[in-house]
Amino acid sequence: MVEIVEQWADFEAVADRCRYGIYQIEKNVDGVEVRVMAGRFGYIGVFRDEKDPLLERILHYCKTRRFIKIRGSIRDEYFFTAPEL
Repeated sequence: MVEIVEQWADFEAVADRCRYGIYQIEKNVDGVEVRVMAGRFGYIGVFRDEKDPLLERILHYCKTRRFIKIRGSIRDEYFFTAPEL
C-alpha cells in the first residue's frame, strides 16, 4: 500500500531519507500528472501549466535524487506477452 502525501514539501521530507524513488509523468486532458514514490509514500499532482514552478521543482528533485522514471506498469505474468507501452 502507498500512503499518499498531500503536500510536496512533506513528501520531500520523507523522501530525503529514502534510498530509491520512482516517478512518472503523463499528459492528459487535465494537464500534466506527475506521480512520485519513495519508500511507502507517494505524491500525485496535476498541473495545467507545464511551466508551473512546483512541477519544475518536483522534476528537478527527482532528477537530482536520480529517481527512476517509469513509463507504466503491467502485471508480472503479462510482462513478456504484453504489447509495448
